[in-house]
Amino acid sequence: MKNILVPTDFSLPAGNAARYAIAFAKQVSADVTLCTAYQVPSDAPISTQVVWPLLTEDEVESQVDDQLVKLANKMKGCSCEMTTDFCPQINVKSEKGEVVEVVSALVKSQKIDLVVMGMKGAGRFVKWVLGSNSKKMIDDADFPVLYVPYPAKFKSVKKIAFATDLSPADLKPLNFLLQLAATMSAEICVYHICSFEEENSADEQGLYEYFYEQIISKLDYPHVKFEYIWHSDMDEGLQWMGNNSEIDLLAMVHRKHSLLDKLVNGSYVHQVSRITKVPLLVFQTTKDSDK
Repeated sequence: MKNILVPTDFSLPAGNAARYAIAFAKQVSADVTLCTAYQVPSDAPISTQVVWPLLTEDEVESQVDDQLVKLANKMKGCSCEMTTDFCPQINVKSEKGEVVEVVSALVKSQKIDLVVMGMKGAGRFVKWVLGSNSKKMIDDADFPVLYVPYPAKFKSVKKIAFATDLSPADLKPLNFLLQLAATMSAEICVYHICSFEEENSADEQGLYEYFYEQIISKLDYPHVKFEYIWHSDMDEGLQWMGNNSEIDLLAMVHRKHSLLDKLVNGSYVHQVSRITKVPLLVFQTTKDSDK
């Protein structure tokens, strides 16, 4: 891992995520880019009805850039004082546009390996209501995103939990986690939530055997273990993982659900993102694996 992108709206939750990202970057020897997506008030349709002067695009960009530079300088002062460890290079980038589109474009142009963002926030000039945009990012991002709950504090990552539904599509995200874990000398615990009745069924046994043979046995890393979490309720099982103080990072794959299910409940990832106290790393399935 070489490059981490941190979207910010300069709120306290976003600042906490930036601090977490920089501490994380020190552990994996990566550089950090702080970015923001801004909107121009004069571009809004209602602007023609406003009698007072509105900020121009150049003025908004200048204010946002000033805030980014101040934040970067503050983060540099916090990250590399009195240390002989790796000190991340901190860059800044601002772009006009919607959050998900701006972040997606930067991921490609800056060759970003991981995006780190907070769960909540609000900004005056930045169209970045983190609550709604983190949900949209979960749905639309085609790259790994680490969501940092506020006020989660960074601690050295030694145990990574990966929640699986025994899908063969989990091989790619697990390989990503293996590279991450190897850098941090961390353990990976692959968890599958099921009831005692499901665990003893022929279908479940078949899925387990296939998953173990095709996925777990092919992982070239000595510190991986697979365990069942026996629980009658999937939501409560996931909540246990999200609140487990022994877990430093929780990883999940976002599965696309039916439109009705999405409208009523959202995905399991959406549900976990609302309750987790543990930083949540979200992967996307490919279009083929969603079918």
